[in-house]
This record gives sequence, structure tokens and C-alpha cells, in this order.
Amino acid sequence: MTTIRYRLRTDFPLAIITLFGALAAFAFLPYSMYRFANGAIVHGLVDLAVVAAVALAVGHAWRSGNTRIAGMFLSLISTAACLVTANLPGALGLYWIYVALLANYFLVKRTEAAAMTAIALGVVAVYNDVFVSNEQKLAFMVSVLLVSLFAFIFAYRAELHRQQLETLATIDPLTGIGNRRAMESELQIAIQTRRRTGAGFGLAMLDLDHFKRINDDFGHEAGDQVLVDFATLVRAHTRQVDRLFRFGGEEFVLLIPGADVAALTCIADKLCVMIAAQLQCKDRAITLSIGATTLLPNDDAPVWLARADAALYRAKHAGRNRAAVDPQAGTPPA
Repeated sequence: MTTIRYRLRTDFPLAIITLFGALAAFAFLPYSMYRFANGAIVHGLVDLAVVAAVALAVGHAWRSGNTRIAGMFLSLISTAACLVTANLPGALGLYWIYVALLANYFLVKRTEAAAMTAIALGVVAVYNDVFVSNEQKLAFMVSVLLVSLFAFIFAYRAELHRQQLETLATIDPLTGIGNRRAMESELQIAIQTRRRTGAGFGLAMLDLDHFKRINDDFGHEAGDQVLVDFATLVRAHTRQVDRLFRFGGEEFVLLIPGADVAALTCIADKLCVMIAAQLQCKDRAITLSIGATTLLPNDDAPVWLARADAALYRAKHAGRNRAAVDPQAGTPPA
């Protein structure tokens, strides 16, 4: 249950797909029973097929984590179902087109949702028997177009605000790298990937030696510039898939996918040498201590971090300007 709540809280597309599935079942199942009871067998079968298809898509999203395909499938199914039932006796599907087209802006990209609106209007345009007059058809199509236009504008603004909030929530404003919240999310993803596929991950905790002296001797502005320069150097000397996060103060965490003990040791040693050679403040060289470990089969994030932190303490205790790799890091996978 905790995992379910975590995924719903942290994966917005999955939460939307799940909500859509629940609402579809709540809305269509009673209608299906009602239509069967009143002899509208075709309508009832369409409703049941929609519910089954929605359940299949939601299940796929939960199992695979691929919300993109699930969202597109749900969008196509709901729009198609509305158009099919709109051409059945009673034209009841017309009333659901507004709902389906609005939902599309939550399920797929706004450009794709707009394309589906255009397709739906094109299909409706060829209907001749479901409208009393051409004036009624025109009024319906214009109203659908206006609703879709407002939804498009809303989706654009919502996505813009979401990106801004995500940046504020996950990016360290000083260095421009991921913050502690972003790190916690990435560590969870790495742990889940390790358990699902057996992929290896390395974790290095980086700490600038005697950083307090920089602030005391040269001021906090100079200290801030050192942190910015440090983050820039580390990103320039690591792979694009490696993720650097600011853990707090002068402490950083580097997540290294695919790193075994040998690679982790090599990377950590090279970073120490590189920082000592290239990072300075007012002609004073700055050094780095690193504690590193690999992800073990039964680790959770706190345990993984604690081992890296313990290794960092050993590096500090041994004289700083060096890397220490956790002795458990070489434990064979379970």
C-alpha cells in the first residue's frame, strides 16, 4: 500500500490514468447495466468494452510504468467509443464527446489532443441522422471546438506552471544541479531498477575539505562561487547519465549507473585528483574527500547513503583529499 501511495504521489501521469480508469468504471458500468435492462444491447456492449479496455490500459501503466502508451490508448478508446455511440439510435454518445475531448488534454500531449478533436469533428461532420438540422450540427461542432480551444490554452498554461514548479522543487538554485528531493526520487528509481533488472549502481558522497575556512577567510560569496565551480567541474568530468545532487552545504552525492567496485574506485580517485588540480579560491587549492559504495540487493535509500557516508568519514579520518570505497561494495549480488 505504501508503494502504491508513493507512485501515485510522485508519478502524475500514472495518477491521472488511474483516476481516469476509476471514473470510467464508475460512469460506464451503471450505464451498461441500465442499457442491458432496457434492451439497448449494443450500447451496453460498447460500454462494457470501454470499461475492459480502460482496465487493460491502467493495468499496463502500473506494470510497465509506460504511461505514454497507456494514455494514448485511453484517449483513442474513449474518443472512438463516443463517436460510435453517437451514431447509434439515440445519439447518446454526443453528450460524452465533451468529456472525452477534455480528458484527452490530461492523457496525451496537447497537440495530440487537438488532433483528436479535429478528427472527432471531422467524423461528426459526416453524420446526417443524429442532428435535427444543419444549424444544430453547426452549433454542436462550434461548441466542441470552443471547449477544446479553452482546454488547449489551459493545458498549455498548466504544463508551463508544472515545469516551473518542478524546477523550483528539484533544482538547487545556486549550483543548478538536482537538490536533495530530486536525489531521493532518483535513488528510489535506482533501487527499483536494481531489484527488477539486477542493474548495478554506484553512489559517491563528495565533501569539500575545510570548506568552512573558505567562507571564514574569503566570505560567503566566494564560498558560493566555489560550490558553483565544483558542480561545473564534476559534471564536465562525468558521464551524461551520471547524476550529481547537492546533499546540503558543501556535501554532494553522485549517482553512477552501471558502476561496479573497480569503476567506482577509478572514478572517485580521478575526481579527487581533478578537483585538487583545477578547483581554487583566491589561489588556494581546494581538495575533495569521497566515500563510495555500490547498491546491494537488499538496500533501501537510507542504508545505501549511510554506507557511503561511513566511507566518507573514513576518507576524512585518513587525511582527506582521497576516496574510500565501502568494503561491503564488493559483496556479490544475491
